[in-house]
Amino acid sequence: MAVTSHRKISRKALKQPDEFVSILEWIGDFITANLVQVIIGAIVVIVVIVVAFAGSFYLQHRQRIASEQFYRTINALSDKDYKSAQQGFGTLARNDPGHTLGHLARFYLAVTYLAQNQPAAARSALQKYLAKSGDRWFQQMALTQLGVANEELRDYHDAHSAYVKAARLNGPEQVRAEIGAARTLALTGDRQGAIAAYQQFLRENPFAQQRAEVIEALAQMGAPPQPLVQKISSPAAAGTMTETRDH
Repeated sequence: MAVTSHRKISRKALKQPDEFVSILEWIGDFITANLVQVIIGAIVVIVVIVVAFAGSFYLQHRQRIASEQFYRTINALSDKDYKSAQQGFGTLARNDPGHTLGHLARFYLAVTYLAQNQPAAARSALQKYLAKSGDRWFQQMALTQLGVANEELRDYHDAHSAYVKAARLNGPEQVRAEIGAARTLALTGDRQGAIAAYQQFLRENPFAQQRAEVIEALAQMGAPPQPLVQKISSPAAAGTMTETRDH
């Protein structure tokens, strides 16, 4: 028959508090001793949470208002209500310069100025827009519009520079920028450079809608659409041509 052994628990062990109970008592004593600090800490945490929530709500609310104002102003521009469009885009640009819509508002503000024949104001708005990087297509359109503004201000060298930068970017304004770059070369007095640029455009864009415009520009400068250059590949070919003429 197996003998069962019983482990004796001493009175000292029975009197010792449970470890979990000891931790709870320690926490209670700590809170009691530091009640003021605990209350202040809890208040700070609550305030931080409330401020973060309020800030997030405010930013979302502000973004929603800015979006509504932006699209209202776009509609005003489409309706050629330039006064309302100028006021709306100007307000967005001033109030939200770091926001995407606030930055984009500068571009459309320049478009509004150009529509009202105010190239100097348009140039200023475009320079501020281009000072900050953005969407590649909008960058190209802004550079092209800057070329237009400078051209209207008869600042042909800066206009040419803006058109050249725009033409280097792939986008919807590339053809317009290339023609603008050629045109401003002629306006600066570089007739040969303008002719070469126009002829290159025709070679690279044989089916462009602007082909007739470019041919007319070349005709006004007394130049053909293509350079009249006869290339002789070798002396033997030259001899053949001579023989043919002789016969």
